[in-house]
Amino acid sequence: MRNVRPLLLGLLLLVSCQPGKDSSPSAHLTYQSHRYEGRFLNEWIALALDMLREQQVSPPEAARILGYVGLTAWEAVCNGLPNGRSLSGQIHNYAAPKFDPSKVYDWGLVLCAAMRKVLPELFEQVSDSQLFALHALAAQQEDALLQRGLTERIRQDSRFWGERIAATVAARARNDGRASIRNLTAALPQRDAQHPHYWTPPAPSQSAVEPLWSQVNTFFWTPDDRCVPPSPPLFSTELGSEWYAQAQEVASVPKTTANRVVAFHWEDGPGHSSTAAGHWFNIARQLLEREGSHLADCARLYCQLGLAAADACWVAWSVKYQYFLLRPVTYIQENIDANWKPLVFTPAHPEYISEGAVLAAACSALLLQHVGNSGFIDSTHQGALLYTPEGGPFVLPERLFPSLSGAAQEAVFASVIGGTHFRRSCEAGEQSGKCLAEQLLRRIAFFQ
Repeated sequence: MRNVRPLLLGLLLLVSCQPGKDSSPSAHLTYQSHRYEGRFLNEWIALALDMLREQQVSPPEAARILGYVGLTAWEAVCNGLPNGRSLSGQIHNYAAPKFDPSKVYDWGLVLCAAMRKVLPELFEQVSDSQLFALHALAAQQEDALLQRGLTERIRQDSRFWGERIAATVAARARNDGRASIRNLTAALPQRDAQHPHYWTPPAPSQSAVEPLWSQVNTFFWTPDDRCVPPSPPLFSTELGSEWYAQAQEVASVPKTTANRVVAFHWEDGPGHSSTAAGHWFNIARQLLEREGSHLADCARLYCQLGLAAADACWVAWSVKYQYFLLRPVTYIQENIDANWKPLVFTPAHPEYISEGAVLAAACSALLLQHVGNSGFIDSTHQGALLYTPEGGPFVLPERLFPSLSGAAQEAVFASVIGGTHFRRSCEAGEQSGKCLAEQLLRRIAFFQ
């Protein structure tokens, strides 16, 4: 008898969802997105992060892509909540397609259809193996969802709505300014005797990473004085200057095992991970899986993280190429120790401000609101190989953090230990990140 009752309930639900049987204004809530497992979205996030890592996407580009992934996720499920609210009109240049509440939707199928269509649109190119993985995941999820006995009408309406959302998000991505700068080569200022503070690439063969990124549209932040870091101090090589003191701090960091662990864990260079933004997405994924969070909660958090990460990188990159400041390795080798080397490789973009600090502050602030300040294990880099200026490869382990806030503080200042940023750059980045998270929470409403 224990198997009869669920079967009867399932049959009753199936009958109530037959085509033409329910065309009420609340038909869209026949199924509700908070009753789906979070794994349906977590699996898509894991795939997106793999694609970012494999394609060695630049930090601001990765954050932009994750912004669109998060937006797609929320838009795909928000109408499946009694009080869910689209971000249409709440973020720049985005108007959602008109929604029909008189239809019955399976929100897992909506999400699956949206992700399957939007992901290839967000990358400049997608490999055959990545397309295979994408279609395989979609087929696997659809098979699991269709076992619920959905009618053909529900299947078609769900897929159609998901594809419409994806098309709308992809249209915004095509027109956000990224395409217009993709193949442009910027004329950058040159370091000379009159401009000794200017940045130069760490290797002659390297090109500056995304010097025109300020031409890309933000999601929610309108460029103004809020969240913009203060101007750095005037350049000086004098012994008592702030520049010299901060460089001396970086040069004096002991290369102990403990410091290597910190520097290596937050080193998210191309190919090593899905960038710093992807690292925080993966931390979120691990926490959401641990908590058993449902689909709607996962979608809201990923959307917040994506929008915050994208705009955080916009702030960092616009400031980087405004001040165009040299990295610690240049200053230290010229003024303190000609043989000094950082623990990790110095990336090919100017020093001020640290995008890792902006992202850590913004993303951790949002995560704290969702999951609290508990400890967690971060296995983002477990088993990954890392090459450094001192050699390698080093095989990276998982890390246990007693608290989320503690992990965030470590991430904010890890680049001082790693030798790629001065402390002031991390402090300014932290303040900008906190400011961005506060503005997102104040400006964007996910519920009516």
